[in-house]
Amino acid sequence: MEAVKSYRIPVEAPKDLIEEYFKVKQRALDAIFSHVKISKKAHLNLKAEDRKKLRDELLREWKYSKHYVDSAINSVIGLVKSWITLYNRGKAESKPEITKRTVYIKSTLFSFRNGILKISIEPNKRYLEVDLTKYPWIHEDFDRIGGSILTERELIVTVKKSVEPKAEKWASFDVNLTNVTSSINGEIKRYDLKELYHIHRTYETKRQRIQKLSKIKPLTSRRLLEKYSGREENRAKDFMHKLTTQIARELKEKNCGAIMERLKSVKDKILNHSKKMNRKLSKWNARTFQFMLEYKLKWLNLPVKYVNPKNSSKTCPVCSGSMASYLGRIMKCEKCGLAMDRDVVAVLNLQMRGEGFPQRALDEIIEREGLSRNENNNSLCIPT
Repeated sequence: MEAVKSYRIPVEAPKDLIEEYFKVKQRALDAIFSHVKISKKAHLNLKAEDRKKLRDELLREWKYSKHYVDSAINSVIGLVKSWITLYNRGKAESKPEITKRTVYIKSTLFSFRNGILKISIEPNKRYLEVDLTKYPWIHEDFDRIGGSILTERELIVTVKKSVEPKAEKWASFDVNLTNVTSSINGEIKRYDLKELYHIHRTYETKRQRIQKLSKIKPLTSRRLLEKYSGREENRAKDFMHKLTTQIARELKEKNCGAIMERLKSVKDKILNHSKKMNRKLSKWNARTFQFMLEYKLKWLNLPVKYVNPKNSSKTCPVCSGSMASYLGRIMKCEKCGLAMDRDVVAVLNLQMRGEGFPQRALDEIIEREGLSRNENNNSLCIPT
């Protein structure tokens, strides 16, 4: 297995390359999209000879390294295939567009020796050299450098290393709007997300004010929306990076792997309620949390498991009976009488589904949380 990390490095990029690469991608998109056939469903009918012909055409007046044209074609093919997937699901109408001025740098376009990354711009003539040793946040424990992305102001470097994730114990995580609840080595712990929720709420209010300008000053409104959306994204990412780094270090100390909910495409399923509920759920950063924590744990040689989250907060972890709301966020089992916070119920069930030995984990939680068993019906009670 391979673990991957990426780092942003400020550079003075060759603007001419970025501009010409952008134009080549636009030409490639027009040519490749003409091979999209739509009957009942869309599909790409691009043959090897069509691709070779396109490559030869794009190289006619191309003075930069040839592999940039290859990476541009690959990038556009990926874009078109993603569009086809969305189109076939009924989620895409207009033709895909090239909007970002970024250059993908394949491994054939650079060399790395003694900490110096040397990127070919024009073959045997012009290079961009970046000294990675100047940036202390880039750890040296990587095996190789993968494909990178060049923008007008920075270089996003991807580093990789081989790993064999192993763990003696497991921790489970349930991500909510305002907290992350976890069970780590039998200890229930909550990480506060109220600051993150406040960030989203603050910028949502700002966007609502700016949108009122759209009819009077559309250009100003668009510029301000981009500005504040970027700030919101940066602040939210910064918060999540710090949180997941903290959790990854805690799990490394205890040699714990992570068990999380399988939430792929979950927002597509739940964002169909009222406008107010949709806005609330749009602030839920569960997938971002999972993505960041997973790659950081893999880098530390710790495994990650994903389990089915269905009814994880409504199923009794003792008898598998159905649980219903009892008092505030407390859930009570209709069968055995267990009363417990719904987030604790969720992480217990996730841990059981990931590990397969429920009673040991449950007994540790009971002891640590100060719960007691009712001798008459063997149920669990919340202490007063």
